[in-house]
Parts: sequence; structure tokens; C-alpha cells
Amino acid sequence: MRPGCVMSSNRFDALRLAAALAVLAAHGDFLYRLHLPVPFPGHSLGSLAVYVFFFISGYLVCQSWQRQPVWSAFWTKRLARIFPGLIVAVGFSVFVLGWVVTTLPSVAYWSAPGTWLNFVNNALALATVQTLPGVFESNPFARAVNGSLWTIRYELAMYLLLALLAWLVRGQRRAYGAMALALALLWWVARRWHWDAALEAGGGPLAQVFRWQDFCGFGVPFFMGSAFAAHAVRVRHWMAAAALLAAGVALWVTSDTVRQVAVWGLIALGTFYLAHVAASAQGGARRGRVDLSYGVYIYAFPVQQAVTQWSLSAGWPLWACMSLSLVLVLVLAWLSWFRVERPCIEWAQRRLRRGDGRAAVRG
Repeated sequence: MRPGCVMSSNRFDALRLAAALAVLAAHGDFLYRLHLPVPFPGHSLGSLAVYVFFFISGYLVCQSWQRQPVWSAFWTKRLARIFPGLIVAVGFSVFVLGWVVTTLPSVAYWSAPGTWLNFVNNALALATVQTLPGVFESNPFARAVNGSLWTIRYELAMYLLLALLAWLVRGQRRAYGAMALALALLWWVARRWHWDAALEAGGGPLAQVFRWQDFCGFGVPFFMGSAFAAHAVRVRHWMAAAALLAAGVALWVTSDTVRQVAVWGLIALGTFYLAHVAASAQGGARRGRVDLSYGVYIYAFPVQQAVTQWSLSAGWPLWACMSLSLVLVLVLAWLSWFRVERPCIEWAQRRLRRGDGRAAVRG
């Protein structure tokens, strides 16, 4: 999900952290019943931040495929980046946080099928089971344990789609932009013909894990990022002006379709420009790199819920609740990066290097 660009320096890690913190702040709408301003009609701060994640992911993952276009290597890197941190975060939510805050006796909590179903479902990145027995039942946003994890299944779907596309087109760079355009058209068709409503009406497992609007909505910025990487786009100052123009269009138009297209353009051009403008041209891997964004994203929601429960019972003010949540989330994100995520990324890299070495010997 987050291999760094080795050709030049950029600010992608900083932008991802900013996006993760924006998602944390956006949780205030439902966790604290705040009325946060909406940047554009139909687009919250949190949804814009998730678009940023998908654009950056598409850019970096495409670069990763270009460097090593091998299925086994691609999926080793992707799974090592996503699942170790996710499994530990879900385990923390179920086996530590849930057990501490549940209103049920310990025996009842551990014997309840819902406890184990929550762990398995979320550790597999399905994120369709959001409750734990006796947990957060009196919070303003009752019972939900980690409402952020549902986007990860779409991230994994984008990895699969990109790998299939890259394998099929064999270096045809225009395919990535074409895929972004196809998904944008599919988004419009699905919206016009109410595909998601029909899917929900039919029920079944697919309706729980898939929505056309989300799949296409996230897929467009993902493949826009991939197209930027495939074409080795360089930063230009006109991108800042175009991003501002897109923001103005998104703010003032009345058409939902035009607004959505403008938001996609704003995210792609604005994110790329901010990541590269005036960045150092020095190459090389960043050995001292710290990327807390994923940890913030996967820990923010349950920590905020737990602190909300404690603050309600203790009568704390909202600022104290939010400040404590932020500190705890950053600490957990730091531990996740240094104790889980980075060691697993390095393990995957060592494994792939050993595999390349054995292949060279056999050759």
C-alpha cells in the first residue's frame, strides 16, 4: 500500500498523515455529534481525505509494479503492508479495548460468538461486523467499534484490478487513464440507474461488502494516481491553478456529476502538486522514514469511542476527550509502525531479495 518512491523525494507520507488526521477529526460528526463544515456538498472532510489516500496509493503501487512486475512479489509486498497492522489493531480492539470497556462479565464477553466473529471478520478486511457484545452501547454513536476499516476491502480490490490490468496491457501506459475514465463512467451509470439500491434490495453477502458508488468513487482517484506514475508525470505550477479552479467548480455547481468530477480533479492535481513542489531532488531510500498514517487510520475510531465512553462517565469537556484521543492514537500509531508495520515490510523485502538471489543462482 505504501512503498516509497525511490527515484525522488516527495511529501506523500506527510500528506497521508494529514489525511489520516483529517479522518480522525471527521469522526466528530457522529462520535461527538458535532456539526463540522462540509467542504463541498455531499463531500465531507473524511471522504476527501480517503480520496487522497486512494490517489497516493494508486501512484505508489503502480510504481511498485513497474519496478517488479511479478505477481508473487507484488502480493507479498501488498499483504505485508496491509494485514499485519490490521490484524494487530483488530486484536487490540477485541481482546484489550473491548474486554476493558464491555458492560458484560468477562466470561460472557469471551463466550459470546460476536466477540470472535468481530475479530475474524475485521482481520480478514471485510469489516461488515462492527459490534462487540456490551461495547460502546451508551455512546452517542452506539456500538460501532471501528467504523474506518470498511475502506480497506476496496483498497485490496484496487490492488487486484491494477495487477490484472498491468498484466494484461503489458506496459501500455494509456490503460491506467482509460481505467480511471471507465470507472468514472461506471460511477455515473450506477448512480443514474440506482444499482446500489437494487443491490441492497436483493440482499445477500455481496450487498454487505460492495457498493458501486464506493468502488468507482475510490477507483477513479486510484487509477488517476496510477496514470500519473505510469506516465512519469512531473509537477507543474499550472496544476495548483487547475486544482483551485476544480475546487471552485465543486463549490458552486449544482450538478452532482460535475461536482464529483471536479472533486476527483482537485484531489489528483492538488495532492500531486503538494507532494512534489519544491521537494528535494535527492534520490535514494529513506532509511529513517516514519509513516504513522496507517496506524492513525486503523486505531483512531476505537480509541475515540473508548475515550468518549470514559469522558461521558467522568464528565470531561469535549476538548479533553479529543486531545486525549489524539495523543493515544499517535502513540499507538508509533508503536504500530516501529513494532509491526516496518518490521513486516522489511521482512517482505528480505524475502523477495533472497528469492531474487536464488533465481539468479539457478539462472
